[in-house]
Amino acid sequence: MEEQGKIISSCDVDANLALQIWTRGKTPRLSILNKAKNSRKLIHIAWVEKRSRTLAINGGNPGESITYSVKDFEPAITRILTEYFARTNFKVKYFKLVIDLEKAIHHPELVASKADFAMMTDEKRSSLWIADCSDGDRNTGHFRPFFPLTAEEQAVMTDERCRITSLQMRSTEGLFKLGIPELLKKANPERWHNTVRVVAAAMMLGFSYCGADGTKTADALWTAGEKPKNTNPNVSAMKAPVKKLSIHDPDLMRLGHKFTAYIRHMYRLKDVKITYADDSEKELTESGFTRTRRIDFNTGTLGDVPYRVTFYENGEEGMTAFGCNPRMQTGRHKGDMVIMIPSKIFEAAMKEDTMGGASGNEFFTITRLLWAKEFSAWYRTIKPYVWKFAGLIEE
Repeated sequence: MEEQGKIISSCDVDANLALQIWTRGKTPRLSILNKAKNSRKLIHIAWVEKRSRTLAINGGNPGESITYSVKDFEPAITRILTEYFARTNFKVKYFKLVIDLEKAIHHPELVASKADFAMMTDEKRSSLWIADCSDGDRNTGHFRPFFPLTAEEQAVMTDERCRITSLQMRSTEGLFKLGIPELLKKANPERWHNTVRVVAAAMMLGFSYCGADGTKTADALWTAGEKPKNTNPNVSAMKAPVKKLSIHDPDLMRLGHKFTAYIRHMYRLKDVKITYADDSEKELTESGFTRTRRIDFNTGTLGDVPYRVTFYENGEEGMTAFGCNPRMQTGRHKGDMVIMIPSKIFEAAMKEDTMGGASGNEFFTITRLLWAKEFSAWYRTIKPYVWKFAGLIEE
């Protein structure tokens, strides 16, 4: 293994087990060292995201078996990742990715006429910003937040601060030139500073991309802009750098949509409840819900398979529910997924997702609330492993 890569940092869990970070210039791997047997196993660091997972190893004595939970590993993993951050070129690449990620999530979508608000595509609805130049002069207007503002954010988002005064200002660069992202980070660091730092660290280190395998994309992040290595001495080295990672990579796009959904709806997520049932229709009707309609959701919207989603209402309780029945076998959960949310909260979320459009898009809002909920759970899992070196601001 030393010929293929090297151990950067190591930490003993106890007398029998050590955890190490191994790398050969791309996405690092977690090395599990059984000290009693002097044997190693390389795994993706995303393995530690499932806190209920256990690991059994053979001890030094005949027939001895020792079992650990992933929770037992958290202090050691935090330590070796912090050492890895300090000892490698990870720091430089990490902070560059933080900047690139900030620019990606703050990219504004242009709206040039009032009619465009009533016919916004899902791509525009996924943005956190609208460059609103719909008052007649397409070169002037205002940046409008496509997310609900907290009181602290509202205080810094004045009309004068968000004013677009030229064609060149209708861009991401224009938004940053006005200083809006920096002001938001100071007003609400958990929303605008910490989330970007945690996601960037996860992307670079080989954690999952909110449940999806991001290894290929992570490797590309490590090699983007580098010159290819010349392995044949009879062939001159190529001068062209490796192609830069495209923002249109599917892995990045899926993660980006979940990220922006979380940023937009993060303060409503405490009201969104997700449970699982063998028969969602029976469970919901027995709880006083009435079925209203059904919509089919294609693969990739609610999960890795298509779903048939049944809408339910409980007027007395003021609740809306969605029974999500997978049309094929999925490894994500057993039975039906049930999403429950107060009707007023769901209606408010739909209104926010229209940006002043003519009507709500239930299909769009259901998927974004679910994605935001998934992102929230993933974010809480990753954060304890990286907070010591990611430069988070603790409130």
